[in-house]
Amino acid sequence: MENEQRYQLFMELIDEFDRGCDLTEEYDSLLHNYNGIILFQAESQMIKMIGNHPGITASEISKSFGKTGSASSQLIRKLKEKGWVRQERNEVNNRLYNLYLTDEGNAIYENHRQFEERCYQRTFHSLDGFSAEEIRTYIAIQQKINSTFAMDVEESRMLGTKRRPGEGLD
Repeated sequence: MENEQRYQLFMELIDEFDRGCDLTEEYDSLLHNYNGIILFQAESQMIKMIGNHPGITASEISKSFGKTGSASSQLIRKLKEKGWVRQERNEVNNRLYNLYLTDEGNAIYENHRQFEERCYQRTFHSLDGFSAEEIRTYIAIQQKINSTFAMDVEESRMLGTKRRPGEGLD
């Protein structure tokens, strides 16, 4: 009986996790307004990455985000066209370009940083009723769940590659 109750509690945890994923997905799909500048989430994350790491290369960004070089390059090109990012040829390796924010890009970066800090502070203070030990326990639980999610992803990848051409998803 205790195992069944524990499983029901686990299912409640997964339901809450799913609600959090849904909210995160919705947030990421929204346009974001930073003092009159409207950005897609991918644009603000790219600006954040360049602002946090001036001189970063496109390949380093791709690796960090787990995106293809082509996807990162397209977004970088759009940010350059908007005048928010500039690139300079690397002095050591002529094949590489280092990325920097323009003055306007830096203003967007700062507005985004302030917005993000407000969000983090709001969430941080919402947890005031929990002890540091309870937060450490949550982190340990989430890490364990993430490790099993990684196994689920890998299994799904393996099953997906075994599908024959023309087979649809049922």
